[in-house]
Amino acid sequence: MDSTGVRPDAEPKPQRFVFFISHASEDNNIAIAVNNALQTAAGPSAEVFMDEALHFGTGFSDEIFKKLDETNVLVVIHSTTLKPAFGYTGLELGYFIRVMERETRPDFPRRIVPIYRGKPPDAIAGNEGVDLDISRITLNMTVEDYKTTLNKIDYNYSAVKFLREFQELIDSVRLKHGAPKIPRNDEQKDLPGIVVRMQLAIFNHLKNTPDAESELKPQLQITIVTSDDALAAAGEDQLPNDALLKPMGTGTPMAIFGLPSVETTWGAFKQQKPNRFRDSWIDAITNVVTFSMKNQLRSDNTQVIVSYDAESAYRVILTAGDRTFNGDRKFNLYFVECLRPGDFGDPKTTLLLKGLELLCRFRSLFLEERSEFSSVACRVAKADAIKEFACGMERQLNLLHRDALQAKLDSPGVWLGLVEPDHLIRLSDGWRPFDSSIPDALTNIRRSEPGTVENCRQSLVTILREMEETMRPLNAGVIAEMADELKKTPPSAN
Repeated sequence: MDSTGVRPDAEPKPQRFVFFISHASEDNNIAIAVNNALQTAAGPSAEVFMDEALHFGTGFSDEIFKKLDETNVLVVIHSTTLKPAFGYTGLELGYFIRVMERETRPDFPRRIVPIYRGKPPDAIAGNEGVDLDISRITLNMTVEDYKTTLNKIDYNYSAVKFLREFQELIDSVRLKHGAPKIPRNDEQKDLPGIVVRMQLAIFNHLKNTPDAESELKPQLQITIVTSDDALAAAGEDQLPNDALLKPMGTGTPMAIFGLPSVETTWGAFKQQKPNRFRDSWIDAITNVVTFSMKNQLRSDNTQVIVSYDAESAYRVILTAGDRTFNGDRKFNLYFVECLRPGDFGDPKTTLLLKGLELLCRFRSLFLEERSEFSSVACRVAKADAIKEFACGMERQLNLLHRDALQAKLDSPGVWLGLVEPDHLIRLSDGWRPFDSSIPDALTNIRRSEPGTVENCRQSLVTILREMEETMRPLNAGVIAEMADELKKTPPSAN
């Protein structure tokens, strides 16, 4: 192939008229009905090729390129959404457009004809095509009722005109190359009858497919729409401010962030009313999207965010990333709520266990020598990993906050039923200065430039070291007291 992606050795055969039917796998039955209509109308004077033997991931073979080089008419079946660049429909269309752009012989006609429902695909909306004229209202008819509507099909019907036009074009191509017309039989002359059978076959197929518009999609889904140029201008590991966030399905995904579920820009999303979790939302979404562009075979499924009211936690999962030939990008994100464990047994025992779990998690995360987020871990982290360190630490603090709220352990009154007042006061006073200084230090690291990141790191190391010295004895004392209290609560009555 040359720089345009087209084989330089392409040798079309003008005496042989070729139709190539390109379709997505879910439209195979529609493609078969169109194939049967074309085969019947054209007879032996043309070849109709279907790509039904192709499957995603098998490779785009030389045989297919060669067939497109020889093709006169590319028929693109479009029942719902044109497949993106990684689908065969998009690859075949893109390759054939380049073939058409290179074509210099007036005696070798090439066309693209979309056969569609409702409206043609955006990429070829300017091409004259054939509307199948089967709407959702039509599909609510019985088969018998639909058959009666087919009486309107005559020689002025769009699909009939399509077949008649190409019968005439095939004849003209043959005559130009010294080949005689091939006589048509009675079935080939009955173009309305051919279209009626095609329409009925497509109708019967669509009657047994799901109604996409009435499909219930309660999952929390957001699609991010942008472009290659905008991503490049935004810089590495960033999303452009003009990227669109579109809530999808029947759920209310933007409610996670305390926003109405309407379309917004990434810039507006970042500038929303301050919330202690806002930066972690920005980081999680950015990481999931940008990671997918670096490695198309994997996705970052480690991102977890906390809702604006700290009531729920959600895993952020990229389900698909699409790219068109003109550089448009779409990223489909699902927000899957993390499971909440149920409460069982004595209420006081439940609170004690939850309180112990929070204290022990805090200890293992931040206070032990081998803690992932200790001052030592922060100090020795590689320079290119320190921002990831800050994001991870912020995420864990957010999850601890969420779990405390869910357990109602954010209230001093609840803790007073579990530990002595003096211990609670010392624990609260000890943590209070770090409750603001640590998040501030983490934000400074996340927003730091390469020249200032080391100073920001050192500031966080100093804060973490002070926090460890202050909180280790207080944390250990409260854990011991609550463990003793738990021992006093028998598992069953004596």
